Parts: sequence; structure tokens; C-alpha cells
Amino acid sequence: MAEEPSVKRTKTEDLGEGSVPDAAAAAAAAEAEEERPGCEVTVKIQSKALRCRICSEPLKPPIFKCAAGHVLCSQCPEKLREVGHVLRLGTFCALCCKSTSYSRCVELEQFIDAMKVPCSNQTYGCNEFVGYQQKEKHESSCPHAPCYCPEDDCAFKAPACCLLDHFVTAHGWSPTNLVYNKPLKIPLARDRRFTLLVGEDMSLFLLINTLTSIGSALAVVCVRPHESEPSYSCNISAAAHGVAGGKTDGRLVFQKDPHVSSSSLAGGLKLGNFFLLVPLEFAETSSGELTVHIRIDRVAP
Repeated sequence: MAEEPSVKRTKTEDLGEGSVPDAAAAAAAAEAEEERPGCEVTVKIQSKALRCRICSEPLKPPIFKCAAGHVLCSQCPEKLREVGHVLRLGTFCALCCKSTSYSRCVELEQFIDAMKVPCSNQTYGCNEFVGYQQKEKHESSCPHAPCYCPEDDCAFKAPACCLLDHFVTAHGWSPTNLVYNKPLKIPLARDRRFTLLVGEDMSLFLLINTLTSIGSALAVVCVRPHESEPSYSCNISAAAHGVAGGKTDGRLVFQKDPHVSSSSLAGGLKLGNFFLLVPLEFAETSSGELTVHIRIDRVAP
């Protein structure tokens, strides 16, 4: 004989008058309970609440607390033990000013492990929310970190991809397209500070011309927020123009930079260790113009 199918009973069948609203409330509570594990909330916390009470560094597991609940980073309890040993105070808390013991603050560790924070470059287009402990690592390579305009009295800063348009529209610079591994001839006015070069991969390079009393110091920098692959090397050379009598001097200056430096230009422009000093007499007599040959190569990682 076939068994009768079982009937799933609900609480409303077993409850008396007024049971339907109660059942609905219970169902809603159960639904909320099911959703709770995956839900997220947005909060604001003062940064000092997530810093060590002794050294003020950001808290990262393992985190410790004294018997009174003062929270410290992993380094400070040991430092206090050393100080306590010297002062014959034993293990003590600098905030309690008395002997104590330390234990792991598991509750705060779990809280910090669950935290996600926005990247500081949110203003410049980064929409990443990263773990609190990974924030510094993320921002050290975030492609949205801003770069700065090197022109005097210009406060513009934006991701590197926006700089090209700024240079052209705001300052009237004329970019020169650059093919890697091939030499490029550039006529350079002696008072021209910046020459903008755009690589095949849309990387931006500045040929910087710094005037000195004995000539022009030339250097190349890749404008990007971080040092990252691909990397580049650079050769710069300049030859003397013709001199009186129709004869050429034949002199040549040459500089090889095995690793082009990267800079966001946040701290201004610096020549660095590699630059080419072109003597004053290398300039064309009538115009004062230099002829520079530059080659930028991509360096395999």
C-alpha cells in the first residue's frame, strides 16, 4: 500500500487566534537571518580608534590588550617588557601605569580582518574597496594615483592618462610620437624646458632641459605614479654644429641611462644620477638651437 505523502505543517496550523501576524514576523526574521551573513554596512570610524595607543601606528594582527583593555600593536608589549625589566616594574602598561598582563585581542583582529576601505585615489577614478590591511600595498601600485604638472605655478594633478590632454590644451605642448628601439632626432631650443614624448604604449616621457652656466643638462623621466613594468633605458647624444670656416668641430657628447627613472613629479623635477651635459658651443650660432638624438628602449622584465 502506497504511503501517503507527508504534509509540511507551518506554525500557523498549530497556533490560535492572532497567529498569522506572528508567523509573518517569524518568517521575516528568518529571512533577515538568512541574509545577514552576506550583507555589508557602511560606517565611518575615526582613524585613531584603529591605531596603537602607544606608537600610534595602524593596528594589524596580532593585536594585544592589557588587562584594562588598552589596545597595542604587536611590537609595543615587547618594548614595554624591556622597559619594565630595566625599571624593575615587570610587565606593565604605560597607560595604566601599573603592572599588568597582555593577551590577544581576538575581537578587534576579527573586526579589522572584516573591514574594507576605499582606496585613497577614489577621487581620481579608483573604485576599489580593499582590506584594511592591504590598503597600503594596493595604493603603492594603484594605476589611478595622481601625477603632477611640472610647469611653474600649475597645481594640476590627475592620473597619468589625463596629463597628455592637460599638457596640450593648457600649456600648448606639441607631443612627439616615439618608436621604441629607434633613434629620434629632436631640434631643441636652448630655453625649452620640456619636450613631451609619447611612446607606442602611450607612456609619457619628458626630455628635461635644465640650463646651467656651462651648458644644457638633459635628462629623461617616465611620468607615471609608480615604478612598474615595463621599464626603459635611454640613450641621448648631441653633436657640435658647424663652426667658423665651414669646418665641423666633430665633437660628440653621449649619455646612456640604463634605467629611466619614473616619477609622478609630486616633488618637482630632479636630474638624478644620469644626465647629459651639452656644452654651450654645441648650439647653432644664429638660433641657439641644439640637435639632440634620443633613443628609448623597452627593457625586458
